[in-house]
Amino acid sequence: MFLICSMMHTILVIFLFCTIKSALGLKIQNLPCLTHESKKDLDDARNELVTVDSIIGKTVGTLENDIQKTVNIMKKHLVTMKSTIGKVIKKVETDLVVLKKDLKKGQWKKYQNHCYYFSQKGAPWYEAERLCRDFGGYLVKIENSSENEWLHSTRINKNGGYWIGLTDLIEGEWRWSVDQSLATFKSWHSGSGSKGHSSNCVSFSGSGSTWVDTNCKSGYYYICERNFWN
Repeated sequence: MFLICSMMHTILVIFLFCTIKSALGLKIQNLPCLTHESKKDLDDARNELVTVDSIIGKTVGTLENDIQKTVNIMKKHLVTMKSTIGKVIKKVETDLVVLKKDLKKGQWKKYQNHCYYFSQKGAPWYEAERLCRDFGGYLVKIENSSENEWLHSTRINKNGGYWIGLTDLIEGEWRWSVDQSLATFKSWHSGSGSKGHSSNCVSFSGSGSTWVDTNCKSGYYYICERNFWN
């Protein structure tokens, strides 16, 4: 919008510039006889037009430079944006390739009309959540002991920690990331569930079916869930 306004401004100035140029070209001697006072007024007006002509010429040059600078800045921003988007797309494509390979290995499992993906690659909690979202799911929401035991027994790596979608970004207020609902079922390992501000994300505890709250930057496996089995 700024660029368009500047161009319109420039066109208007150039139009006025040309009009004044035309006026400067008038030949006073072709006019009817004039009094000395009238001729002086015309000469003064002509001098004023010459001054305005000079000012407008400088203004046009300044506007042309400003527009070129604006265009160059926009080009630079677009190049940067293209590079950034390209990197993001490449990262997403790489992640999806990994998920596709895991799909071919049969990593999605069905349980009570939901399907679950058990990763074979570790990631921090927030990256795991993004990966689940990229594939149309979310970090698993565990609603009862039966589901919890099934997930525990179905895990590929029986001794590894697996992220679930539970966090307490507000200390002590444990919510599921998929819908921000408060957790009604919990399966805390002894001493877990209240470790403080540095332990805001939840995973299965190693070989057990209980949960531990730990640092979100830890590189655990993760479990994704989708609402419909296809």
